[in-house]
Amino acid sequence: MLRSFTGQRASVWIDNNHGNIITTGNTVAGTRYFVMDRGPASNLPVPPGVIFMSPRGGTQIALTAGDRVQIISEERFCKTSVSFELSTDSVDASTDCFPGASIPSNVTNFSGSMSGLFQYDQATEDFVNVTANILNKFMPHLDLTGAGSYTYTAKDDNHAYLLVQMNEGATAGQTENWLYAPIIITSTSVSLGNTDAQGLELSFTLGYGIPITFTVPAA
Repeated sequence: MLRSFTGQRASVWIDNNHGNIITTGNTVAGTRYFVMDRGPASNLPVPPGVIFMSPRGGTQIALTAGDRVQIISEERFCKTSVSFELSTDSVDASTDCFPGASIPSNVTNFSGSMSGLFQYDQATEDFVNVTANILNKFMPHLDLTGAGSYTYTAKDDNHAYLLVQMNEGATAGQTENWLYAPIIITSTSVSLGNTDAQGLELSFTLGYGIPITFTVPAA
């Protein structure tokens, strides 16, 4: 029997590229990693530029000489909508034998947009991390404490990681369907209508790496 879901079943998670880089040891169960380098005898399941999740149980992956991975520490982006587009270009391969022929370039283009709301900590009314980090992609931040000291954070030019679960709520015996991609957040816009919720919209394109779909048995 076929099923379809509304967009409400999809959840969006973002990591702003502040995770630790490791080159030795074993992976930690149920943790997502971005592969930066892969050694000649590597046990890593994907090539450089791809995100993967370590096994949730059982034997973990041992890093070998030449492996370099970045730990992803994702935070939920509470969306109102999200859309993305994948496309591939073609290369003109016309000849007098086959006029108008083309071949695929094998380059995947990935881009999209997300809409959400400004999120505040209920107790302190500080921006939650995911909101603050998105704004920090475009401007520096200055924090003045009650004691009169300042903390300055420069604009963050690093790429981010996008993690989308298409069917949040899958239960044991079912499959979780994910899309992973490194992204560059290219623009953001803010709406502050007097009678509207404070809106935050952003656009993104593919960063350094490769988008990938990922399936795993639901926990």
